[in-house]
Amino acid sequence: MKNRFKLLFILPALLLASCNFKYSYTIKGLVMGGDDMDEVDDGIDDAGTYNIKVWVDDKIVPLTQTQIQEFVSSSGGKYTINATVEPQSEGTAASSMLQDVQSGADIFVFAQDQLARLKVAGAVSRLTGSYDSFVRSNNSADSVKAASINDNIYAYPITSDNGYFLYYDKQYISDADATNMTSILAKCRAAGKVLNFEGRSNGFYAASYFLATGCSSTWELDERSGKFVGYEDDFASDDKGLIAAKGLKEIADTSVVASNSQASKLNGTAAAVISGVWEYEVALNRIGPDRLGCAEMPYFTVDGQDYHLSSFDGYKLMGVKPQVDAKKASVCRKLAKYLTGASCQTERFKEVSWGPTNNDASARDEVKSHPGLAALAKQHEYAKQQGQCPGAWFVALSTTAKAVTTNSTDDQIRAILNNYKNGLPDLLSED
Repeated sequence: MKNRFKLLFILPALLLASCNFKYSYTIKGLVMGGDDMDEVDDGIDDAGTYNIKVWVDDKIVPLTQTQIQEFVSSSGGKYTINATVEPQSEGTAASSMLQDVQSGADIFVFAQDQLARLKVAGAVSRLTGSYDSFVRSNNSADSVKAASINDNIYAYPITSDNGYFLYYDKQYISDADATNMTSILAKCRAAGKVLNFEGRSNGFYAASYFLATGCSSTWELDERSGKFVGYEDDFASDDKGLIAAKGLKEIADTSVVASNSQASKLNGTAAAVISGVWEYEVALNRIGPDRLGCAEMPYFTVDGQDYHLSSFDGYKLMGVKPQVDAKKASVCRKLAKYLTGASCQTERFKEVSWGPTNNDASARDEVKSHPGLAALAKQHEYAKQQGQCPGAWFVALSTTAKAVTTNSTDDQIRAILNNYKNGLPDLLSED
């Protein structure tokens, strides 16, 4: 992320809407605020026993426990780590940290769009020296950017798969049909099935229509205060914005579009689902490899013109909380480096299909040939990288998208978009 300048605002509302953020904390004498809490050189003897709390997604809790023990074993007896590995999704980890940094995790995984707020609160340390070099030289350029503010790195990239694409059941939808929204809906309707897509109920997905037509919205964040102080937005424009909103009319038919992203409905009520790689194993288990299709997002058509649906390129990052004990800080940095290295990223891919950011891990044949990650890679051409915005913006966008019905006229849509536009100034008051 960037600081005190304009950023493309792409993040799910659920990540921010319920958070009450503060910007100064004290941990046993360590005051953390808006100033950088830099990592320090490791020219110290950090051998010893440490209690370290780690937050990761519940899917990888056992694997993370194993990987921590591997790190301890590789130290040759230098370290004893009493690790408490707790389940905490990357969508809620940052808000939990900011509500109570002192009792929060020492190491935690979070979505990239939370980095600026964590930095403002002093809940993550800046990486310097060999750790900065490690991140830059071992990970994709986009993931390094996602872990940075003003080219200073504040976290370790861990996954590159926080985006979405199309799953479809080939029994009902052909590969050719999967390229076009109109065809997808027609095939679903003919089969008595639905498309699971949160395009009108969740701003994270609704934005895909507006970004497809070239709309943009940038928000200026004051890094010191953590407040948004300005924006530029053309989502309500009478050309690009209107076209995008007219595209939403096609998915307003709730008889053929269900507002969820659950792959568990395949081989049941759903013939297609728009979701992320986190649903891949579920989708595969539901219909098997012969029937499962994975593809980039489809086109939609308005007034005879095709527009390729956009999406979000997002990354998950691993942060390290500042510590009073310099030795513990050193060990936490080393552990985070290990957990985000090629070996651990490859193990996570094999176990839960998470897409690596590490260059060596992502170059493996089994990663490149993974159907879900391959679809996500194709969608990358049309995707926008996540950034920072007021959390309530996604609520505003989902409300706008839901207001568009199958029978909405152009003038009615203009009124809906104008209502959205008039509400934007109020979002600047959000912390």
